[in-house]
Amino acid sequence: MLRRILLILICIFILIAPACAYRRPVPPEETPVPRQERSLEQSTPQPRTQEPEGGNTLPKSDKEAVEENINGFDISDDEEITRMAESLMMTQISTGVNQNEAAKLSEAKTRSPENDILLMYQTQLPAGITYAVKYTKYDLTYDYFVVTSEDKASIYQNPDPTDKVVCTAVNCEKLALHQKVTGKDLGGSDIWYKVSCKHDGSIVTGYIHESMGVTRTFQFEKMLNAINDLRRQIAAGKMNHVSNYKNVNGAPPAKGDSATDEYGIRIYQSAPGYLQADTNSDFRYVPDGMLVRILEESGDFYKVYVHSFDQELFIPKKYIDPDDALSQLTHVVVVDRNQQNQAAFELSGNEIRMVSYTLATTGLKGETSFETPLGTYRALEKKDRFQYLKDNSDEIAGYAPFATRFCGGAYIHGVPVAYEEKDGQLVDPGIQEYLHTIGTFPRSHMCVRNFTSHAEFIYNWMQTTSGAIIVIE
Repeated sequence: MLRRILLILICIFILIAPACAYRRPVPPEETPVPRQERSLEQSTPQPRTQEPEGGNTLPKSDKEAVEENINGFDISDDEEITRMAESLMMTQISTGVNQNEAAKLSEAKTRSPENDILLMYQTQLPAGITYAVKYTKYDLTYDYFVVTSEDKASIYQNPDPTDKVVCTAVNCEKLALHQKVTGKDLGGSDIWYKVSCKHDGSIVTGYIHESMGVTRTFQFEKMLNAINDLRRQIAAGKMNHVSNYKNVNGAPPAKGDSATDEYGIRIYQSAPGYLQADTNSDFRYVPDGMLVRILEESGDFYKVYVHSFDQELFIPKKYIDPDDALSQLTHVVVVDRNQQNQAAFELSGNEIRMVSYTLATTGLKGETSFETPLGTYRALEKKDRFQYLKDNSDEIAGYAPFATRFCGGAYIHGVPVAYEEKDGQLVDPGIQEYLHTIGTFPRSHMCVRNFTSHAEFIYNWMQTTSGAIIVIE
């Protein structure tokens, strides 16, 4: 009996000893250790890590689930600006004014001639859109002023820099916008804006000089026109889309040395659209996800109408699945890359209902990043999260939650989360809800960055069988 026990102990020791002899690298299929619990209304799978040593090469199955770096700027820059706003309690949730509150504010008092009102900001939903907003986490008006001053910006009781300061605003803050007026000269300009924000829960109204920021608005008329235009296209016949995610159907032919064509369309993950049914003819690139209508077959090509280009082109058949079509339109997100905002709409019969309007950050045109491409796209797929790489590297940098893909590796997604490294492991610091830079200027890498709770809203709401994403400016 004693001998049997000794043999069992020896076997257990043999099995355990190799595992204790060294720290095993974490393989891609395992999850990083959560530093703390942070979740939204529904839980999501923990992100995977890569092996910290041995070439940093992911297996093919994992590699396909990873995208390029999704940040046009280092995300730590956005996080630093956010920490400053949070420390002062001047984030959107603290200072934002909603549209109903703005409408109730009293109109400007009678002014002397030198303080003429040049413009009233009174954007309303057009008659073709019904207000049916379901997402209301952050208060925001249809017209607003984005503060760009790196120092605190003063809001004065009157448009006069010697007058009483009634409130201050920080970099990237969004103020409710009411009027453009003339006032006292400051730095060679006499242009001021009447704005409002919340301070300690109360709405404060005053004047900010034009040098402190830029004006923004929701271009609802443009959004409505884009939706109705797409509805007419689908009513005329089902629409297909270009399919070349990660060049799965073949890299398009090169056209010069640039990463984009003369129209700014990225070559990678696009299809060639030839002017003739001949690969020797001139061509332009048509990006993955872009909606097209097949007009006829021509040998190895489909002759298509590209709605976004208002152009007929010939695309090799391998880039289009004729059986995968958008034949009805019920869910549409319109992203405005000029104003850095977006709105979501439900369509039923002749009714168009706006279910959300919010801030957005689109792609930055740069050496290693790309603009979010204009046009109409299929809502291709949804991922509860995807991982992204460091620039020019196979190393995992972080992940983005609640992602809706619409073009190549471009998604509408939540705030990017950079992994932290601890004891040779990649550690998930937890889902991040807010960046103060969202809705300011392009800072992403083709993607459309949202507050995470809004990305989750879109993720749960969007119908990929009958949904589309339109990018306007």
